[in-house]
Amino acid sequence: MHGVCTPLSPVPSAEDVYLAEHRRRVVRETVAALPGRCPQLIAALAEDPPPTYRELSERLGMPRGSIGPTRSRCLACLRLLLHGERYP
Repeated sequence: MHGVCTPLSPVPSAEDVYLAEHRRRVVRETVAALPGRCPQLIAALAEDPPPTYRELSERLGMPRGSIGPTRSRCLACLRLLLHGERYP
């Protein structure tokens, strides 16, 4: 339609861009510092699309039944580290 204005997407400020990149860097560094298989598991789960549990099992050499509990422990550890707490 002619003459109809459509709102533009807001352009992020330089500060917003910097803060977003800083957050991504902190998360990447923290994931890399996780113990055991956590860095590989978290990185694989962040893929688009994420691999199936069968693919993860083959790639990481772990039983499918342990992927969910391991993922939960890894994410709990990641949350603790990102919030400045110590890993138990």
